[in-house]
Amino acid sequence: MPKGYIIGHITVNDPETYKDYVAKDTPILLGLGGRFLVRGGQAEVVEGRAEDRHIVFEFDSYDAAIAAYHDPDYQEVAKLRHCSATSSILVAEGNDEDLPGPSGDAPLGYLVAHVAVRDPDAYRPYVDGNTPIMRGYGARYIVRGGRSEVLEGDMGGRHVVIAYPSFQAARAAYHDPAYQEVAAIRRDNSEGTIILVEGAA
Repeated sequence: MPKGYIIGHITVNDPETYKDYVAKDTPILLGLGGRFLVRGGQAEVVEGRAEDRHIVFEFDSYDAAIAAYHDPDYQEVAKLRHCSATSSILVAEGNDEDLPGPSGDAPLGYLVAHVAVRDPDAYRPYVDGNTPIMRGYGARYIVRGGRSEVLEGDMGGRHVVIAYPSFQAARAAYHDPAYQEVAAIRRDNSEGTIILVEGAA
């Protein structure tokens, strides 16, 4: 069964209240079966605009991720986030690929993309063309299309999370000239945000 993911982008306006939120939300989400893949760490917004802080939480299924977000205890604690930060949050269905092995002691790296596709037929060659390039850097597509629901904020309709053996591998893959050539197809037929983020240690 494909996994499910809560993906969030957050800008903190009141650090003290937000710290209280983190202290309270973490045990709830972990208790509901969540696992942090991304939590803070270095990040680089390479296309579009995004909030300052990024999280990716993995659950055993899409339904489990949705249920965790709507859990009454979590929603009560989420009030602290609502009054201390601006957030964009969605739940996405996984692509049923395992995470790559890490590169030494380095945390994994991730590319997180939220895209609004204007012309699906013209966009398709980008999907076909980028895959072998990304695979060459050890990429695993853990979210790629599939079911999704935007729960807070405004994001595109297509969501992708690619895991790499390291943050450096994620950066190298994105900046590879062959990828940038294929990415021109995406840019011509969609708009969105792409973020490179370091995984949780």
